[in-house]
Amino acid sequence: MDVQTVLLSPKGRIGPRTFLRGFILLTGGYMLMQLGEIFIAPVFGLLSLGFIYMYVCVFSKRLHDAGQSGWLYLLFLVGYIVVNTIITMVLLPMLTPHAYEMYMEFFGYVMNGDSVSAENFMQENQFVLARALSPTLIASFLLSSAVLGFVGSRLPSDPDSNRYGPPPGRGGASQTFS
Repeated sequence: MDVQTVLLSPKGRIGPRTFLRGFILLTGGYMLMQLGEIFIAPVFGLLSLGFIYMYVCVFSKRLHDAGQSGWLYLLFLVGYIVVNTIITMVLLPMLTPHAYEMYMEFFGYVMNGDSVSAENFMQENQFVLARALSPTLIASFLLSSAVLGFVGSRLPSDPDSNRYGPPPGRGGASQTFS
């Protein structure tokens, strides 16, 4: 299988090694897009939306290899959000205490119902807060992605042909990028 097929087509099956290669490639590219959004221009945030489709394709094929529907990726997505939120909340005061203080100030305005102060705070501190949070957000993204990639790679492969096709490596399907 070539890179284009692995990243851009949700059909077929891929084994754990090909899954991990595609997943690592996507995670690195997505991280670069996040850094571009924070430090260069917000338009990078829009460019990173294309990565969602590629993640769906990679996970769908890996789920197909386990004999499951690609729609189960939604469970992976929910799990990622939960794990990422927990990791971020744990790391935030440790890695970026200044950003944590700013975040708590903003959260205080929101909790007190002072939407005008919350809006003013965000207008004045939006870019400073985004840059201050970047070490924590990158660390939590990488840790959460590692958990997600590990779980995806550990799915049991169906050794026989299933409704999604023959096992990777048989029937002309290559197990690696070409």
